[in-house]
Amino acid sequence: MSEWHEEYKRRYKLAKENGKSFFPHAVFKDAVVSFAILCALSYLAIKHGAVLEDLANPTDATYNPRPEWYFLFLFQALKAFPGRLEPVAAVVLPGLGVGLLLLLPFLDRGPERHPLRRPFWTALGLGGLGGVALLTYAGYTSPMLNPIVESDPLASRGQRLYQSLNCAYCHQISGKGGDVGPALDAAGSDHPEDWLKKHFRAPRSVSPGSVMPKLNLLDEEIDELTAYVKSLGAGAPFTAEAPKLFAENCAACHKIGKNGGEAAPDLSFIGSARDKAYIKRYIVDPGQVNPQSAMPGFKGQMTDVQIDDLARYLSSLR
Repeated sequence: MSEWHEEYKRRYKLAKENGKSFFPHAVFKDAVVSFAILCALSYLAIKHGAVLEDLANPTDATYNPRPEWYFLFLFQALKAFPGRLEPVAAVVLPGLGVGLLLLLPFLDRGPERHPLRRPFWTALGLGGLGGVALLTYAGYTSPMLNPIVESDPLASRGQRLYQSLNCAYCHQISGKGGDVGPALDAAGSDHPEDWLKKHFRAPRSVSPGSVMPKLNLLDEEIDELTAYVKSLGAGAPFTAEAPKLFAENCAACHKIGKNGGEAAPDLSFIGSARDKAYIKRYIVDPGQVNPQSAMPGFKGQMTDVQIDDLARYLSSLR
């Protein structure tokens, strides 16, 4: 061991004397490579951007959480340690792996560097990488457990635009926001789509005296904002028959306020979590939206007009 170490130091000293200094030669190479990587990342960020999902909705119980690909192996490992055993996969096993890497220079002190001449450590490393790869693949291909409910991408982009333009400084939705302008909860039902588009394009052309400035929005941005406002659903007009439809068909299991059954979720504030389109789809065929639902579909038991009326009523409950 000592002879090998002395030979190594001799060769290292010779190479250092005959080589180039770290500064500026090696530093320059590192700077060039770092700059090239920065340019590549900047190009990808500007040209393609990051893929964004819909805005987070804490009331959405159908969301399927998935980590980024480099954490999928840990995500999959958690499934093998359910309940109280989750800390084993989340803390103990990763801690052991990191600890082994920290101790590796002290455990493997042999002079050999060729992988085939270090079979134990090579096999251990390949086994670890293989396990991570298998868990990653299993996590990537694992089925979604919650039903996937597609939302309107146009309305989602409109919601992001609403936030980026700071519209909440002047308008309220569900009681949150400013009071300079009118609340927007019922704007989608009070005004037709063409009126909303004209208003977003030139507010004073349809609302003389409005304090809302002209925002110089693009046509696609106007379409997005209009879709978002139309999706709000609260305050949507419903007939006097809608509460009766609920009492006759839904109150045995659901309740609104203090009236109704408790076998199914309370719908007193369902409009705060779901829009009219979602509620209507659920009434028509609950199994299509949530395969685990025990609720029967009402298509055929109520007319399309009645289902639409009931959905408008429920979407107004906030």
